[in-house]
Amino acid sequence: MINDKKFRPSVYRYSVALVLTSLMAVVLAGCNGEQRFEAREALGFTLPMLDGSGTLSLSDYRGEVVYLTFWASWCVPCRQEMPYLAQLWERHYDKGFRVIAINVDEDLAAALEFAAEQDVPFPLVRDEGRVLSKQYKVPGFPTHYLLDRRGRIRYSGLGFNLKDVAAVSQEVETLLAESAGAAD
Repeated sequence: MINDKKFRPSVYRYSVALVLTSLMAVVLAGCNGEQRFEAREALGFTLPMLDGSGTLSLSDYRGEVVYLTFWASWCVPCRQEMPYLAQLWERHYDKGFRVIAINVDEDLAAALEFAAEQDVPFPLVRDEGRVLSKQYKVPGFPTHYLLDRRGRIRYSGLGFNLKDVAAVSQEVETLLAESAGAAD
């Protein structure tokens, strides 16, 4: 025979644990980094190159698939992301894939040191005062937006995780496979 006094607390604890586990699963399911939503036009911008050599305008990349990443020198996941982006850039550059890395550091010297260490092939620009970051509502670093050939944001993500590499690669390949005429 089951003792009611002992049975009820264990059922109660089990029920609470089950509810909490279910809630955690729902919350964590939405935190995988990649987000899908209705495509909206990316905000245009012209920013200074990190090294001061000129400016870069997003409008010059119309017709290309563009990966925008907002990064900082003190950001550990940003350091992990850069070599992967360099590989992705080199693998897909000839197909029309571009990366624009947007730095948000207050300390320009730290950003330049990071850039020298990373030695990436794609352009690095500076978002002084995080004006563009605020317009894009960047929640943390790194945050990325993947734009199609029409300049619409098709995918976005927060953070960098090696588990996301395959998903990001697939997203890039999907957008590259879309007709080059899609930019018209």
